[in-house]
Amino acid sequence: MALRASRRFLSAAAIKDAKTYESLKTSGKTMMVGYFTSHFSLAGKMYKPQFEAMAASYPKAAFYTCDVDDAPLAAYDAEVVDVPSVVVLPLGLKPDGSPYDKSDMVVISPELARFDQVLSRAKAVIDATTVIEDPQGQKPWQFDPATGTTLPAHE
Repeated sequence: MALRASRRFLSAAAIKDAKTYESLKTSGKTMMVGYFTSHFSLAGKMYKPQFEAMAASYPKAAFYTCDVDDAPLAAYDAEVVDVPSVVVLPLGLKPDGSPYDKSDMVVISPELARFDQVLSRAKAVIDATTVIEDPQGQKPWQFDPATGTTLPAHE
């Protein structure tokens, strides 16, 4: 019996802690697109290869996967309540020049257990979002004690 060694190059980074999640917000990409799942989610395992294929078609976005059990603070910050869910967070400026913030984040979760529609709805949200790169660069987000989540640093 021969053993085969193969490498799989993934387009989506795996988030294992909140610090890595926060570092993506200053990665220089125009948006963060996260696939939140859990070890018990069969649908999450079924649609993960499709999410990774989708990640390859958007080079300006930072795609990542996150197990909600490994990084619960990241899931809380992204307002995930069901798995699998896709979270789209634009980073940069809106077409009118104002900065995107947490209120512009879109969480796509399965409605009525229609797991097959999560990725197609996420793709539609990504395609509909126009982001202009901020010439001043991205600044680290600040912890907001009122909500327990993070907010972008605005001046």
